Amino acid sequence: MARWAEVSRVVDADAAPELIDRLAGMGAVGIQEDYLPGEAPPFRQPWDTGPPPEEPARRVIKAWFEEAPGILLEAELDALVGPGATLSWQSDGDWAESWKAGFSRIEVAPGLAVSPPWEAEPGDLVIEPGMAFGTGEHPTTRACLAGVARWAQAGGRCLDVGCGSGVLALAAARAGMDAWGIDIDPDAVAASLENAVRNGLAARFDATPLDEVGGRFDLVVANVYAEVLVQMAPALRRLTGGRLLLAGILADRAELVVSAMAPMQVAVYEVEGDWAYLELTA
Repeated sequence: MARWAEVSRVVDADAAPELIDRLAGMGAVGIQEDYLPGEAPPFRQPWDTGPPPEEPARRVIKAWFEEAPGILLEAELDALVGPGATLSWQSDGDWAESWKAGFSRIEVAPGLAVSPPWEAEPGDLVIEPGMAFGTGEHPTTRACLAGVARWAQAGGRCLDVGCGSGVLALAAARAGMDAWGIDIDPDAVAASLENAVRNGLAARFDATPLDEVGGRFDLVVANVYAEVLVQMAPALRRLTGGRLLLAGILADRAELVVSAMAPMQVAVYEVEGDWAYLELTA
């Protein structure tokens, strides 16, 4: 099993390029520049206006070297990389276990649990973490999953708008609904189809534009940003024949969504941390 040396050092932002060049010259197979924990500026959305947030003054630079780089003796770090550098060792197995630790089995509601393959129990909805959003870890996904568990009805129709991993549509399909998930990201469509096969469930996933979807659905779910939901509002109102479940909404923007969905009535309005979850009725 291969072992890797990880070298890390905190520097002023303007000194980062020089350190990166030095590490590359030492034979690093990978280099990462990042913010220190708690110092990352707020994520800037496409709709944000005004000047961007001020960049932090410091960066943490990490570099990885293959096993047995003779120069990387701890006593030599200060001379080679600079004061305050640290050295640690990891194996391939450490990387795998560290990655897996970020995903765990989540019981959403009685009879509905979402799991990665390595923690799945019989009857779980198994979702492979990958490129598409939606493993049940995020509060927005959990809120929508709980709503699906409450309102899914065998024989009904469910539309999942922005399906991501397909977890919401698949939860509806498991409850006996005719489920259809749409997404503009081809990787999300592919991941959803793979997860359907993985769980032995029949559900439709494709990139059909929302405006081209016809008919009415007993359950419509959309876990996307508030500003996108506002743009989608006319289509979502048109398609909802029963309940509309909405998440992905920053709490301070929830009223924008409520206004856009009028005259639909708000049946559930929940806030967890920074996120709001809404259920509306036609």
